[in-house]
Amino acid sequence: MQWTEFSFILQPSKLGGVGVFATHAIPSGTRVFSGNFSPRKMKITEVPEAFKKFCVYINESECLCPERFDRMEIGWYLNHSHEPNIRKLADSHVVAVRDIKPGDEILMDYNDLHEPDNMKEDYYKKP
Repeated sequence: MQWTEFSFILQPSKLGGVGVFATHAIPSGTRVFSGNFSPRKMKITEVPEAFKKFCVYINESECLCPERFDRMEIGWYLNHSHEPNIRKLADSHVVAVRDIKPGDEILMDYNDLHEPDNMKEDYYKKP
């Protein structure tokens, strides 16, 4: 089955907070999400503390943020795993790296975001 806007839903996550969950089976190799990612660059000091957990850090002073924090796309809610079921490829497409069942949480490895090591939270640093 192809990815559509109805492939994922936000739900409470056992990992904490909110997560993204599959609504149907997604075979390994399936391209997921649109590939259109248009974050905005902001100075870290301009982002209120409660919103910083949704940012991707570029360097000590800048980060990538949702286009609008009050209308964040579902991808901003992806949780981390060292054994992800999706991965961003070099061409910016996101694909399922293993079969995903209905109800599975969609997980990515935050290390693939290439944040500076000193800006990463301990729980997702490579062991």
